[in-house]
Amino acid sequence: MKTLSVVVTALLVFAANIASADAPDADLSSLMLGPDLGMTTCPAGDGPVSQYITVTVRTPSASPIGRIPYNCFFFCVTGGDIRITPVDLETNAQGRIRFECFGEESIAAPGITLGMQIYTVVLNDTFDLDCKAFDLFEDSNGWLNLQDFIEFSGDYGLEVERRDYDWSGGPVGPQDFILFSAHYGHAEP
Repeated sequence: MKTLSVVVTALLVFAANIASADAPDADLSSLMLGPDLGMTTCPAGDGPVSQYITVTVRTPSASPIGRIPYNCFFFCVTGGDIRITPVDLETNAQGRIRFECFGEESIAAPGITLGMQIYTVVLNDTFDLDCKAFDLFEDSNGWLNLQDFIEFSGDYGLEVERRDYDWSGGPVGPQDFILFSAHYGHAEP
């Protein structure tokens, strides 16, 4: 019953916005990942999480639209399996709402493309979410093991983008090691 009332409320808010010419504009509304550029995946599919995806909703007159519930946003994901969960319950006064991404499994593809729709309005904004896998030894055997550790340790202190798990843009360092070691021994289910 509670879910039904949330859906009905969301539809009434959306209907009121349309009635007052406050429908989302596909060009002025935006989808943004930040501040990091992507996420890192584990063979076991347990993360870590990327930074927030932020959606900003604006009208054709560039005014922000507040109070749109999270369940009115739909993501189109190609290139991998990820789970997107809301952080905020609705858009704020600036028309912004945040979501988080989780890798459901080890993502072998170099990246994922995200698009989004607010009710029936498809945003013209899309972005590529880059993914780095902990399991990079030879053919990515689905197990984070000693070979992966040896390869990681050989890259330690060097600027090796594929091992920059914290997306800092600098040399492979302690934060990257902390992220790597937290998943050591993990395997595909």
